[in-house]
This record gives sequence, C-alpha cells and structure tokens, in this order.
Amino acid sequence: MRRFIHATLLIVGTSIGAGFLALPLSGCNLDIKLLLALTVFCIFIAYRSSMMAVELNELCKTPASMDVICRSYTGKRIFALTLTSIYLLSFSLLTGYFSCFSDTFSRFCSFRYETIVCLSACGLFGILSLNAKRFADLNSSFVCVLLAAILMAIIYVGAAYPQVRIQTETRWRELPGFLPIIFTSFIMQTICPRIYGDLAGDRKKISRALILGISVPGIIYMLWVVCVLKNITAHDTEFLQRLRAHEISVGELIGFLCDTSPYRFIGTLLKILTLLSIMTSAIGFAIGLLQSLQVLLPKTAARLVVCLVPATLNFISQDMFVRVFAFSGAIATVFMIFVPYYLIKKQTGKGSFGGMVCCIFGVIIVACELGQAFL
Repeated sequence: MRRFIHATLLIVGTSIGAGFLALPLSGCNLDIKLLLALTVFCIFIAYRSSMMAVELNELCKTPASMDVICRSYTGKRIFALTLTSIYLLSFSLLTGYFSCFSDTFSRFCSFRYETIVCLSACGLFGILSLNAKRFADLNSSFVCVLLAAILMAIIYVGAAYPQVRIQTETRWRELPGFLPIIFTSFIMQTICPRIYGDLAGDRKKISRALILGISVPGIIYMLWVVCVLKNITAHDTEFLQRLRAHEISVGELIGFLCDTSPYRFIGTLLKILTLLSIMTSAIGFAIGLLQSLQVLLPKTAARLVVCLVPATLNFISQDMFVRVFAFSGAIATVFMIFVPYYLIKKQTGKGSFGGMVCCIFGVIIVACELGQAFL
C-alpha cells in the first residue's frame, strides 16, 4: 500500500504543473460544460497512452524508457525520432520550470535570479541522489503539501462567491489553441517505467494508480478554472474582458487573485502553491529523463546532465525554449502516442480501440499546433 500511495502521488505531482496556471488563461473563452468534457476526455487519453507504455514494459519484462524500447524493437530512424522528442521535451520543460521557479522565488525572497538557478540545480541533484525510499517519502510530502495548498486556495479564492454565475459563450476559434494546452497539462508518461518498477509490474495496481493519479489533477484543474473565473467575475468585469482577450499574463492573474482576496495569507499561499506545482512537476520529468540517460551514462553523470543543462540554458537565455513550448504537445505525441501504438501493433499484431482513439487525437493536436504556428 505504501508503494501504491507513493506511485500515485508521483503521478499527481508530475501532472500538476504549468497547466494549473495556463488553463484559466487559455480556457476562459470556452463553456464550462465543454471544459469539463475536454478534461474528462484528456484524462482518458493520458490513461490510455500511459497504459500503452506499461504494456511495452510488460513485453520487455523490465522497466524501460521509450527510447530504450525503441532501440531494441525498431530501426534507427524511429529510435532517433523518439530519443530526440523525449530529450527535447524534457529538457525544454525543465528549463522552463527552472526559469519560472527562480523568477517567482527571487521576487518573493529578493534573491538574485542566477543564485536561485544554481540552488535549484543543486537541490534537484540532491533529490535525485536520494535512495528510493527517501525520495518517495520526500516527493510524497511535497505533493501532499501542494494538494493541501490547492484545497485552501480553491476554498478561499472561489468558494467565497457561491452565488456568482459565470457567463460563458464558447468561441470555437479558441479551441485549436486550447486543445494542445490541456493535452500537455496531463503529460507524465516519462515516469511510467518508474511506476512499473515501483509497483513490481502489477498491472492492476499500476492501472489503479494511473486512474487515480491522473484524475486528481483533472478534478483540480476544473475546480480551479471555475474558482478563478468566479473570483474575476465578482470583482472586475473589465479584467475578465482583458482575460478573454488574452491580454493578461500569469503574473497579473496571480497578482489580481492576491489583491482581491480578503485574507492577506492568500498571496503567500498562491506563491507557495506556484512554487510547489513547478517543483513536483520538475522532479517527475527529471526522474523520467534520468531513467533514459542512465542507459548511456553513469548514474552520477546522468544526474549532473539532468540538472546542469536546464541551469546552463537559463544562464544563456531565459526565453530560449519559448518556441519549443509552442510545439510541446506535438513533440509529446511522438513518444506518448504514435511510437507506443506502432510498437504494440508491431509486436502483438493488433491495436486496441483506445490506442486508435489516442492516435486520432494525437493527429488533431499536431494539426492544431501547426495551424497556430503558421496561420
């Protein structure tokens, strides 16, 4: 049971990240019922794509990252494509998380940005160096504190206005921009080999951990979007119009929620919540990346690469990976959906209905991101 709880909390912590801040900004022009339906559908997509990774681990009879599996069962081109997509997405997300964490923390505590970047790299290296038991305990503690902070934020930010009704009218032209964001908000498939190993390949336990670990972020996302929109509707309709015109940044949104709260501690709570959501998600992606790099490098060297590359890129340019983030959903579809489905069909001779649905949705995500970039 202890391992099951730790595995579930690792999934929750990895999933809750940028989506917590991005979804209120990107989904404010969609009807709440449509938001709910899309969230439930993305929970299904995340679960099915995760189970495809688990099935491949079962075929290999060992915890293995997608690039390692491709090395054994595919040609050089697919292996290179998979390896590139995993490294590009993982390093870009870690770079972004380092930047966001360092910027928020430096503003909160008046430390130099560069100092926080260095401390973040050292802290992540220390966490990755812990033995399995201590790592599981520490990560689970972070996620539990995060969930408690989110619960308090939802209560104080949104539930204080039960009578406020959100007036929403779906702008369908916003949907292509929203789909990749909500899809990316559930990315956690890089940790599937770790979950498979921690739960000793027990398919039922893994399935339950994935369902619970993916559903919790989905429920949190929906509650948080509703609470944020209620709060803004109750206080400032002009700010709501600016939000729907995409003229509001993440910092402005958090600042507005802090200023409109009747309690002073909410500002501190929201900053802590932001830091923890970034931290737990970064740890999850670092674990997934480490699983892959350890095949090529000694453990210590792999940890150094995971920590130093994002830190170095933040010193070079804080917005170097902004363009990569714009294609994060399309990159993720490669190792989350297309390659696993291809491998399962190649090895078993058949593809599941759920896998086919995932592939169709993956094509839609790629089309949406290409359309957003070039139209």
